[in-house]
Formats: sequence, C-alpha cells, structure tokens
Amino acid sequence: MNSLEQIRKEYEELAGLPADADGIAKRRRGYDFERLLNRLFVLDNLEPRTGYKPAGEQIDGSLYLDGRVYLLEAKWHADPLPASTLYQFKGKVDGKLAGTIGIFISMSGYAEDAVDALILGKALNIILLDSRDMDAAILRGSGFKSVLKLKLRKAAEEGAIYFPMEGKLVTAEATSTVQIDLLRYDHATGDVVETQPAQPAAADLLIVCEGDSDRVVIATLAERILAAAGSRRSIKILTAMGKVTIPRVANAMWNTFHSESKVLIVVDGDDDPTGTASMLGKGLEFEDWIAAIPNPSIESWLDLDLAALRRRGRKIAESRKAAETLDIGALRQRDAQFAKFYDAILGV
Repeated sequence: MNSLEQIRKEYEELAGLPADADGIAKRRRGYDFERLLNRLFVLDNLEPRTGYKPAGEQIDGSLYLDGRVYLLEAKWHADPLPASTLYQFKGKVDGKLAGTIGIFISMSGYAEDAVDALILGKALNIILLDSRDMDAAILRGSGFKSVLKLKLRKAAEEGAIYFPMEGKLVTAEATSTVQIDLLRYDHATGDVVETQPAQPAAADLLIVCEGDSDRVVIATLAERILAAAGSRRSIKILTAMGKVTIPRVANAMWNTFHSESKVLIVVDGDDDPTGTASMLGKGLEFEDWIAAIPNPSIESWLDLDLAALRRRGRKIAESRKAAETLDIGALRQRDAQFAKFYDAILGV
C-alpha cells in the first residue's frame, strides 16, 4: 500500500530506531528512508527518479514540479551535517543546467553556521529541509508538495534557503511546539494562504534567534520571566539556523503573516555588536523590531564557555540547566542587552 497512512507508519518506525543501534541498522534506515521518500513523491505526483550516477558522481534522485526538475539529496545521520557536505551537493547542482535547484533533506539537521556559510557571497540554488519539515509533510499530513512550495516561495522572495516549519510558543505556564505549516499554496492567486488562523500572528512577541540551543535558552528564560511577573503574554520563538540568515527568515515570517506582533531579534555579537546591529538594520524590511545582542554570545548571559560546551557536545543540555538556575535579577542589573531582552518579554 502506498497511502500516506502507510508511509506515516513506516516513517515512525524509522524515527524510532534507538540512538545506540549499530551501524548496519543505521545504514539500512538510510536506504529505507530513500525508498520511503520515493513513494511519498509518487503520492504527490512529483515524478521522482531514484538515485543515479552521472559522470561518476552520486545523485540521490530528482523531482519534477511545475515544469522544473529539482535534484535531491537525503541524509539520515546521527549528527548535524557540516557546511562541507552542503558544499559538495551545491557543486553537483552548479554543474547542471543553469537554473537547476537542489533540495537537501537532513534528518539530523545542520551544523551551526552551515546555512550562513552556504549563502554568503554565493548564488542561491539549494533549499534545506530537516526532520521538522518531514514531520509536517508526513505526520501532520501536509504532504511534501505543500511543504516544498512554501519553502521555495520563501527562498525566492526572501533568500531564506532554510525557513522553519515550527517554532516554540512560550507562556508563564509552559513551552509548547506550534506549527507554521498551517498554510496552503493557492494556484489561482499564487499566494500562500492560511488554512487556520496563523499562530505566530497571535503571539504578543515574536522572537527570531540563530539556532536551537539559543531557542532553548530563550524559551527557558522567557517562561521564568513571565511566571515571576504573573504575565499572561505569549512569546513565539523561531530559529533561523544562522546569523546572516536571521533578517531573511524574519522578513519571510513578517510578510507571510503581516504580523502585528512586535519582533525581537536575539543574536550573538561575536565581539562586533555594532557590526551585528548594522547587519540587522540593513537586512530587516519592516520597522517594528528591536534587538538584544549578547556579546560575544548568549552563553555569556549564563556564564558558560561556548568553546568548552562545543567540545563536550552538551551545549543544549548544559545551557538549559544554566538558564533554569540563572539569577535573572542580578543579570538584568549588570547587562544592558539582557535588560532589553527582559523588558521586551514583558512588553515594557
């Protein structure tokens, strides 16, 4: 059976493979995933072609959508993929007919700054998908074509080669996942339209940050600040998966939802907070935004050593723990950028 329900069942089985499974099982999952994708594409009438080797190079496959062929690469590894892997795929795409676009699916996500490295000074001809996009397509039933068209539109309009399909909604009581994929592509008008009221527009504050570890810190701190103040405000947090790409993702989100929410950008200063602020000012296309720029990074708010966290491979876990025990009042007094963050959370 090649129904979405059967594909969903098999996808859940693949996702359930234990992290400590042996290499053989993980390689088999990769092959099974490629076959599952092919069936998913057939279901969406995308005329897929399976892997082939032109001139000695490996291409995982291709799709055909609205008169254009898209090259495909799909990986299900244990760790986020580095920029070097994306460069290799981009090289394959660059060598094809002018205007060819590549679709890269990484179920383990992408390394920090990989997206920035791909877009800086280069022609944009790749869009990036991850497990959250595949969850939207399969588990939540959006279908791959719907997800792909939204991603393509945001890449074409804003240069956002990675556009998130979900974010975090933070209140004083809890932090929960909310989907951005409550959208559909209207062939008659050429617009992306809502199938339900869009959740991001309903939040009191929309935050855009660099990566998943930053999002965890921001969500933890925001929940604590709201709870301590007895505030009923809601905060929507989106990750841009890069620093330079933050304005592109923020513009894409703003233009999609025409949001009335104020936007807070939380981005590392990287020892050049003035240059970082200038980059935001030049890139953001709307007026109602503010920025909190921890310097050199958000880990400085937590008194953590970023390089040490990366070496230990526990950046998210240790950052969350530090955010849970941070003396928020003391940090607010000594750090002007955190004070801006605090005031934005409460709408001061």
